Amino acid sequence: MSQQSKFIPQRQFHVLVNDANEEHNITVMPSQEGNFRVIKQGRVLGELSYTPQKKVVAYKGRFKKRVMQQLEAHINHYYTYAF
Repeated sequence: MSQQSKFIPQRQFHVLVNDANEEHNITVMPSQEGNFRVIKQGRVLGELSYTPQKKVVAYKGRFKKRVMQQLEAHINHYYTYAF
């Protein structure tokens, strides 16, 4: 069984995601291992992993393709400016 990643609340960031002409305010909380927890209004929607090829893949939860593309863009932006 895999060990749960330690997410860093101090480094969380908020993004606005458009899905079916409806905008959602989502919180993304990173971990030191390159994983991200996606939260909407206190409810965990899933977790994502950032690959060395600068791609984002869902490993817990299901996201629509359009939402995944937007989250990937925001996470790439986070890595560009956070480190």
